[in-house]
Amino acid sequence: MQTRLSAWLRRSRSEHWQSGEENRERGIAWLDQTYKQNRASVFKSFEAHKDFAWISTDITYGLYLSDHTILDAIDTETVVLSGIMIQNLKKETGWHLRGMRRVGVSQEDVELVHQCIELVAAFAQVSLNKVPRVADIEHEV
Repeated sequence: MQTRLSAWLRRSRSEHWQSGEENRERGIAWLDQTYKQNRASVFKSFEAHKDFAWISTDITYGLYLSDHTILDAIDTETVVLSGIMIQNLKKETGWHLRGMRRVGVSQEDVELVHQCIELVAAFAQVSLNKVPRVADIEHEV
């Protein structure tokens, strides 16, 4: 078991990654799938921070989140939603609740993921008083 786990941990998305137009296009395609009509308003919030837009398209989404060789689309959004929601981030949680729905997860299953995150937060004594529920954003999906 240890050998298999070690081999998996040594895998890296960056082994064959190269910065460039193909990577950027893959990142933008993933952004378009998960943000859809909301992408323009999200990126408008980056106007004062041009580097953040580049980091988002080319690195965060282009290198990591759009590369489904290790985690598929649903696994990726589940991890991202969990990491964001546990920080009690209202706007970003809403973005990724919509993202979960847009990659094909049912409203009921997204609510179950939300409840699991709440259990972890309660155990860690972390408040989730700012985050929306999937029912709150469903009309935007």
